Amino acid sequence: MPKIGPKIEYCVPPIHVHDHVTQCAAHFLNSFRGNSTEHIKAVLHCGLQAPGGLVEEVEYWFQNCSADASDPAQAGGYWDIEEDGPWTYNTLSPRLIAKAVWDHSRGWRAADFEWYGYTVAHRELTERAMRGATRA
Repeated sequence: MPKIGPKIEYCVPPIHVHDHVTQCAAHFLNSFRGNSTEHIKAVLHCGLQAPGGLVEEVEYWFQNCSADASDPAQAGGYWDIEEDGPWTYNTLSPRLIAKAVWDHSRGWRAADFEWYGYTVAHRELTERAMRGATRA
């Protein structure tokens, strides 16, 4: 029987990608985590569908990604075709994506989004490097 490698521990659980909606939700989470904690708090405070909430955030991201994909020369930094591949999500509803993200991240604090996609080991290295940079 082959040996199984070490279990990868994530800071927060990654979304399980099993269809086009969850694939898009994973891309959104990777982007959303780059916002400030204050912005993420504000979006979460508004909830899923209220003005300023997650549905509007996903709609904004969709528009910018679609624009980047349609004219890579004028890309605004939302969707990099070379890195992310073609934009294939035009037929999806931003509401479905927002709902998938909302359901997956239930119970997360705003600060948890910063560590989405990071392993525990990578976070420790990052924090150690940040502590070292502040001492210099």
